[in-house]
Amino acid sequence: MSQETPSDAVLIKEHLQGSCTAMSQLWMRYDSLVYGLAHSMVRRRDVAEDIRQEVFLNVYTKLSQLQEHTKFASWLKSITYNACKGWLRRQRPIVQLESLADMEHPTASFEADVERRELRTLLRQMIDKLPEDYRTVIELRYFEGQRVAQIADFLQLPESTVKWRIHKAREALKRAAKINGYLE
Repeated sequence: MSQETPSDAVLIKEHLQGSCTAMSQLWMRYDSLVYGLAHSMVRRRDVAEDIRQEVFLNVYTKLSQLQEHTKFASWLKSITYNACKGWLRRQRPIVQLESLADMEHPTASFEADVERRELRTLLRQMIDKLPEDYRTVIELRYFEGQRVAQIADFLQLPESTVKWRIHKAREALKRAAKINGYLE
């Protein structure tokens, strides 16, 4: 007689009712997925392990906030993605104030910086209006510098789907730029 494996929703319900083993079963079920997703984004074992710990700590403390228990896997991937994105954001180099003093043409450079910041803000607003599937691939590709293969691995999609979503997202951004008068 074989014992049926409980679904995520059943394990979540058991955990919320005080079961000591339900969370460990979820952990064992998704441990390699979380680590794999994290490693595919950050490309460092030690950091991927830290992110995995952070993700499961978040899951443990916030599981009661998950409304649809059947969407646990998607929720978990989202937490993992956001944790990786946060780590990558913290790794960006910080401009030193001394380098600002060495500028040859401060006025021209300042104006160019302001214009660049305005364009970046407008682009960010247009990206934020994209459907989530398109927004995610654009952020991973252009803001996080991930290759198509890495994105496909992270999102567990075929590379052709990732390429298609990037293509459609870029088309949507071009249309939005034309509508807003930024392209002819």
